[in-house]
Amino acid sequence: YLYQGSRAVQDINIMHNINQVLDTKSWQNSIHLDRFKANFAPWLLQHSSNSVIGLDQYCANFSAGTTQAFDSFYFRWRERRFRCFVGEYFYHIKTWINNNVDWSFVTKQDPLTAGDALVISMPFCDTGSAPADYQAIIDQCTALNIPVLVDACYYVISGGIKLDVSAKCIDTVAFSLSKAFPVGNLRIGVRYTRPSTADGQSLHDSINYNNTMSAQIGSMLIDTYSSDYVYNKYRQQQLEFCNAVNLDASNCVLFAVGNDSWNEYNRRNLLQQYQLSFDPNLFANRISLTHVFENWPLFELLKNETTVSI
Repeated sequence: YLYQGSRAVQDINIMHNINQVLDTKSWQNSIHLDRFKANFAPWLLQHSSNSVIGLDQYCANFSAGTTQAFDSFYFRWRERRFRCFVGEYFYHIKTWINNNVDWSFVTKQDPLTAGDALVISMPFCDTGSAPADYQAIIDQCTALNIPVLVDACYYVISGGIKLDVSAKCIDTVAFSLSKAFPVGNLRIGVRYTRPSTADGQSLHDSINYNNTMSAQIGSMLIDTYSSDYVYNKYRQQQLEFCNAVNLDASNCVLFAVGNDSWNEYNRRNLLQQYQLSFDPNLFANRISLTHVFENWPLFELLKNETTVSI
């Protein structure tokens, strides 16, 4: 279980700053929502090794993590067949199955067709790295008039990511702070949609009916830490650990990918938690490094041994 799932590092300095904000009395002020949304895109664009193109075409809404953006996308495109690639975030699949929604994986035997709606993560959930054919997929969706949700929750914990969201087919781009900072339960995110989008989420945003405390903490985080802070802080540790135990470092600093010798650490347990019956071998052996970073002194004690045992 230690090497599965995905969550932020419980960084001592970050937790200290969060706790300071929680002690304040001004959290109900709606100005925090406007300030957080206004500053989020400039914060993203300051990343030293990533780039995002086309966000200026969208309107920003506060979002309860990326999950609220997902649910809004499902509802607005409920007349279509939902599609994702094998290895995508299990939340989508579980939600579609439980609600008897028409859906299927995109495969060679079952390609994208007109009438679909696509969810794709960038970086990709299965590996934490950019899919090599991302642009070709987006071009195909444009040609087939397929609305696309781009889940970019891993963007700020990654490096070397070139994200272009300027294509007309892209309906929604969703970002979250939950993987970069230990604020998962506060549900802090931003959804970008086209100016013509009118749904429950945009309505709540227009009347400031959102979580002002989360927005205040979100503002503190992006004011205090750069969008590449987590990636830069832990990148060398990621590379050192991967080299020691024969893992491939992901573009996402919190992940690594293992070969067949790492099958013990596949997503069997996560599939059970989501009550999904897929073969675990369908998915990459994505290894979470969060506990490694949180216990780095222990790894340093072990790394000089002949064999590093984890």
